[in-house]
Amino acid sequence: MLSEVRGVLFDFNGTLFFDSRFHEEAWARVYRELYKDATDTPGDSFFRGPRNDTLIRVIAPQMTEEERKVFSLHKEAVYREICRSHPEQVHLVAGAEALFEALNRERIPFALATASIEDNVNFYYEDFPLGKWIDRSLCVYDDGNYENKGAMHLEAARRIGVPLSECLVIEDSSKAIAYAKENGAGIIVGIGEKEAHPRLYEEGVDHCICDFTEFDLAWLKGKK
Repeated sequence: MLSEVRGVLFDFNGTLFFDSRFHEEAWARVYRELYKDATDTPGDSFFRGPRNDTLIRVIAPQMTEEERKVFSLHKEAVYREICRSHPEQVHLVAGAEALFEALNRERIPFALATASIEDNVNFYYEDFPLGKWIDRSLCVYDDGNYENKGAMHLEAARRIGVPLSECLVIEDSSKAIAYAKENGAGIIVGIGEKEAHPRLYEEGVDHCICDFTEFDLAWLKGKK
């Protein structure tokens, strides 16, 4: 069992920022752009989880690889536009900054490992107080150099100089949790609505929270 946490890795989307509704609205909007005569759009759950390229292959199989790349960037631009139209909802999840303060007091380094693209990361650093807490050099994002989220975890751990086996990883997605578990993360904390907690435990997390006000600082001492 891990004796003490020496580093913390945060996901961003769905973890530090609850933005699923914004992504779903963006997908619905671009879907209607593609199929102007459609009477409805796929349900919200259809757009949750898969990477952009995977979804675009399904909803627009006629697109070339280059067209998919352009369309993916367009979808993310729509997402940012929607976020900025709801400034009152664009903020870090409750308790996040208090946890950052606690980590600084304990001198435990922390980093971001997000599957977001660079344009979105720029947006997050512009519209959130991220720079106050996490230097941009400690943000690992989808710049095309990582095979999957697991590789991002490993790189983020490397940047803070802590083995992943001594890190606490906070994630909301099934695939990211699976990668963290496979790569030997010390402690995994799942975040999501209460109804999702049984599933998160089944997927291998050690603890579940709805937001960061529920984070137990005792976990930093390796207590599972």
